[in-house]
Amino acid sequence: MPKFNEASYAHFITTKTFENQKVFRNDKYCEILIKDIDFYRNKLGFKLVGYCMMPDHLHIIMWWDVDVNKDLTISKIIQSIKNHSAKEIEYYFKMGRRKPSLSPHSKAGSEGFLLPKNYQWKDEGTVHTPVKGRIWQHDFYDFNIYSDKKMNEKLNYIHWNPVRAGLCNKPEDWLWSSYKFYEFREEDRIKIDIIR
Repeated sequence: MPKFNEASYAHFITTKTFENQKVFRNDKYCEILIKDIDFYRNKLGFKLVGYCMMPDHLHIIMWWDVDVNKDLTISKIIQSIKNHSAKEIEYYFKMGRRKPSLSPHSKAGSEGFLLPKNYQWKDEGTVHTPVKGRIWQHDFYDFNIYSDKKMNEKLNYIHWNPVRAGLCNKPEDWLWSSYKFYEFREEDRIKIDIIR
């Protein structure tokens, strides 16, 4: 289905993992995804307004100036992020059992160290998560945010998602969202852009 790009609207995106795999319960995979979002934000020129990574899906709010980036589409942005993050995660899991390079433009295998095939990666409370072939579902949900009220509603929705899912008690306890930036003005793992 074609995605609608309205010049003045921010986009609220939800994209899910293939077969709802809990890929992003692994902090290393979350780091890969964060670095890819940041890389493509800089390369393609969109603004990251908010995000929340859940174990089996990603919420992201973004905007770009269509007068400056006339050819940029939401599909191009999301497919770029999904394609590259899938390649890095699959490489990390299948080939190397390596610490991820965390650099979307680095050559696979240039960093890290090889671990035995049966090794369970344990680091910062995470275990190396199995990946079944594909990482992402092909499609994604896109909602055009047309007002400040709707923007606040969507930000609240994504920031409280981990609490509703029983993953934490308070939104500030979840590592993988923009909540702390909005609530406490704390720097995030990735730069958050405020649009006016």
